[in-house]
Amino acid sequence: MRNACWRSIVLFGWALLVMGTRAWANPAFDYRVGVRAYSSDDGLPQSHVNAIVQARDGYLWVGTFGGLARFDGTTFTIFHGRSRSASGQAGAPVSDRVTALLESRDGRLWVGTEDAGLSVRDRTGFRHLPVCAGSCQVNSILQAADGAIWMAGNAGLLKLDPISAQVQWTEHSSAVGYNQLAIDKAGALFVGGTSGLYLVDRDALVPVALPAGERVVWLLKRDGDGLLVGTGRELYRYAPATHAWQALGVAQPRDAAQAPNGRWWVAQASGRVLLQDGRGGWQEAPELSVPGVANLTWDDEGNLWAGSGHSGLLKVRAPLFGLVGERRLGTVMAGRAIASDGSDGLWLGSACGGLFHWDSDGRARAVPTLPALGSTCIFSLLLDRRGSLWIGTANGQLGRLDHGEPKLVEAWPSKEPVNVWQREDGAYVVTTGASTLLLDIDADGRITHRQRIDALQGMRINDVSKARSGGYWYVGDHGAWRLQGEQVAEHWTVDDGLSSRFARALHEEADGTLWIGTYGGGLNRIKDGTIRYYDRSNGLFDDTVSCIEADERGRLWLAGNLGVTLLPAPKLAAASIESARFAERDGLIPAEINGGGSTTCHRDGQGRLWFSLVSGFGVLNPAKVPAADPVPPIAHVEYAAVNGHALDLAGPRLVLPPFSRNLEIRYTAINLGRPQETLFRFRLVGVDRDWVDAGQSRSLLYPVVPWGVHQLEVQARVVGGPWASAPAVLTIVHPQPWYQRPWIWTLVTLLGLLVLVGSGRSDVGGKAIARYFR
Repeated sequence: MRNACWRSIVLFGWALLVMGTRAWANPAFDYRVGVRAYSSDDGLPQSHVNAIVQARDGYLWVGTFGGLARFDGTTFTIFHGRSRSASGQAGAPVSDRVTALLESRDGRLWVGTEDAGLSVRDRTGFRHLPVCAGSCQVNSILQAADGAIWMAGNAGLLKLDPISAQVQWTEHSSAVGYNQLAIDKAGALFVGGTSGLYLVDRDALVPVALPAGERVVWLLKRDGDGLLVGTGRELYRYAPATHAWQALGVAQPRDAAQAPNGRWWVAQASGRVLLQDGRGGWQEAPELSVPGVANLTWDDEGNLWAGSGHSGLLKVRAPLFGLVGERRLGTVMAGRAIASDGSDGLWLGSACGGLFHWDSDGRARAVPTLPALGSTCIFSLLLDRRGSLWIGTANGQLGRLDHGEPKLVEAWPSKEPVNVWQREDGAYVVTTGASTLLLDIDADGRITHRQRIDALQGMRINDVSKARSGGYWYVGDHGAWRLQGEQVAEHWTVDDGLSSRFARALHEEADGTLWIGTYGGGLNRIKDGTIRYYDRSNGLFDDTVSCIEADERGRLWLAGNLGVTLLPAPKLAAASIESARFAERDGLIPAEINGGGSTTCHRDGQGRLWFSLVSGFGVLNPAKVPAADPVPPIAHVEYAAVNGHALDLAGPRLVLPPFSRNLEIRYTAINLGRPQETLFRFRLVGVDRDWVDAGQSRSLLYPVVPWGVHQLEVQARVVGGPWASAPAVLTIVHPQPWYQRPWIWTLVTLLGLLVLVGSGRSDVGGKAIARYFR
């Protein structure tokens, strides 16, 4: 059965796409889809993809002009035409030129080809069905409510009884070509092709009148109570009950797929891909608009798969991140600083692109800073307790927004970047270069007192936060220092075990646990006076951590050079930590966070997380990334070999040749959306004392397998989730040679003893006879 549990994966996956697609109707943000292209470099047999279908066990089957491929999210297994398995069963369809695919309700895979008709795959392998003399082109395959298999192609329309394999032609003419099949809600079968649209009525085809001027049907899908019909010129919705046609405003449609939220994505002959915007119109998905997209399919995890004639197989994830960039702000400069405006809006500062006020409805207003501050390069922002906005520039200026107009408060001749914070007592902490100042500023914006914090001289500060044990944490290029008054109460540096001196961010939990992010040294956790660090070697996706934000579920979100990283269960971190990365494929384009300042990241009043990017800003709502504890994927054992020679793995029992060595097993678990976050473990019961953690590895090797019958178990899970309760089980039989069996050794031992006893008796008897004749 299809892995239905994937529908409930809640950490990474498919619900994001539904929510993300709905968010496209939100005018506040721009969205870009993440596209992953698979080609022959990734193992795809050929770049011209004609058909895609997901089977009930979760595998994605892909038909190309170079063969049939099965995909688990990481690896393509290719089934080339006329190949044979070790048992002699057909190992692939009769032809490599695959044009249509269908999985029937009994789990069999039906494969239509361009030049050899139809093949079917069951548990024993592939069989070629001798329909249309085994030489026709199959364009579409469909299963009716009664279980019959219908096939449309260049030789006509036929009906196949899957039990008896009896073929019944409804239309058989080489002069007529049929491309599409669909069944409406009432169970009526429709077929479309080069001669128009027809209703199949028993053994006859009843013409359905197309809109004026239309003759060819390229697309045919069920759409609620009606049909979605694509002609040579236009996309229509057709109501069979009333024979009404409605033009939908999409020219030259070639294929369509309905998203989990009910909206259609349509591929056009021009190469563009359009999606319904929820307001009665269509918008283009430019990242997916490539030449030759001819088929679209959704999988159970919420990924859209597109087959193209030139670009291979494309995977699309609807965006999790909204973007605020050039179209909204009118600038292509890097994002740098983010601060609340005290209401539902934000202040956004860009690197030499100026200051902007962002309304909650998505309108951006530029605020000129050059005349008053002499700079458009915003480095930090602060909304103070009086509701005033403070601006630190990259050129040494500190300013304040006074009645909507920037006003210069101080300028430092060093022209070093300025960071600004405010303590609970109202004092302002301002850093410029390696100097840290404590300023008292009155309501009119005048500095009434300034004091240099001597304990921090020579240190470039990136973050300041209140410490739970008293005082404030100051984080910078000498580590993390806690000051109470002017005294250093605590510090964490390289000498104290910090992974890098270049600390950038600090987060303190309610129990006092410290998380310190560094540039290049990963993440440090300090708990009960013990420090432990995490980087790419033990579970962290990015060694750069420019900011740390917590959400309402206690998860931690990190921003760095490779995108945004989620720690789904930070409290469970031990020798390693689990993390999930969000980047281009999730709509964070570009993915790199522009770190190094005091306000690189921000959590707004709605709980959304904002990130300064190397171009513009990104925003996500953590609530749309559901809580951890995803349902685990089911593992599958796919391959076995001894000394490099493949064995026939046709069922759950594998019999090894005697004296087998170097047993290799390959396994997988279907995770089409985020395969790199699938983890494995295995054990050979009776041989391994406990589970063997395999990480992301999908193979194992036993140099020696003991004689006897053993159970190999493989389990999978995704980052942040539990292990599958039901492992994949393979019974491995390693026959012991007859002469090595215990009863043989017992028999040999007994015979040896008998020989010894017999020899002893003969010797005694001989001596007695000798004495008698003496």
